Amino acid sequence: MNSKFQVTHFYNNLTDLEAIVALEQKSFVPPWSRESLAAEIDNPLNLTSIINFRSAGETEIIGYSLTRIIYPEAELLRIAISPEMRGQGAATLLLNEVLRKLQTLSVAKTYLEVSEKNHPARALYMKIGFVKINYRPNYYDKDGTGALIMAASLTNT
Repeated sequence: MNSKFQVTHFYNNLTDLEAIVALEQKSFVPPWSRESLAAEIDNPLNLTSIINFRSAGETEIIGYSLTRIIYPEAELLRIAISPEMRGQGAATLLLNEVLRKLQTLSVAKTYLEVSEKNHPARALYMKIGFVKINYRPNYYDKDGTGALIMAASLTNT
């Protein structure tokens, strides 16, 4: 897509934890705690993916995703892009690269849940090929915000 972005994937590596914590705090209300993020990144079932932005010789982590793999399926637990970098294709690239990596790992289907009020995320997921398969009412808050359960098939059958 764009050579200014680079996606990498890893397991059980806390090297980028502080950058992920900072992105988490800028992206979610309420954010996961540092301890929860560290535990998930260190979980042997987790694939962590980061996206870097390169400019003027500098590289900065601008996004990440956490995906739990339980063969033959996976669940996208978190995906975040720095607010300053949104709208430039980074989320699309990151999600496509995560799905491509999952295919190479023989994952057949990927699931996620998203707030029914998060229209930008819903549009991204549908553009990538996720479809709504279920709905959980009152999932996110006491005001009745529900969660859409979405899935994407990663096989050609």
